[in-house]
Amino acid sequence: MDFNISTPFHCELPVQLRFSDLDTLGHVNNSVYLNLFDLGKSNYFERAAGERQDWNNVNVVIANINCNFLHETHFDEPLVVKTQVKHIGNKSFTVLQVLQNTATGEIKCACEQVMVYLDPETRTPAPLPQHWRDCFAALEGRQL
Repeated sequence: MDFNISTPFHCELPVQLRFSDLDTLGHVNNSVYLNLFDLGKSNYFERAAGERQDWNNVNVVIANINCNFLHETHFDEPLVVKTQVKHIGNKSFTVLQVLQNTATGEIKCACEQVMVYLDPETRTPAPLPQHWRDCFAALEGRQL
């Protein structure tokens, strides 16, 4: 899996860990990273759309998710989730995210997800609306 992060991230969300996020080894449990990345995606979608989203009517699902756990993450680290849309297909798009220590610049975890757009009526995969494509391209500052 190629986690090419040469393209700048235009969406960053500072995150705070909870004591309950730690495992018995004293570092962040691997399942917590996905929760942090969900927060980053929610923030990204709202920034791209320019408005709050109705999360009761979400029309995308995760089809594939891959995480590389690169370094241990500890409770007292200053952290940010960085999110970008890396690629847009016909019915899907690829989201790249990293959890980064803001003091050291160290990337703790990198995650790539393929998300599929669903037709709101049939709940089956459907072409990604042009509005979504335009919002993602505007936030990224490039054609996708």
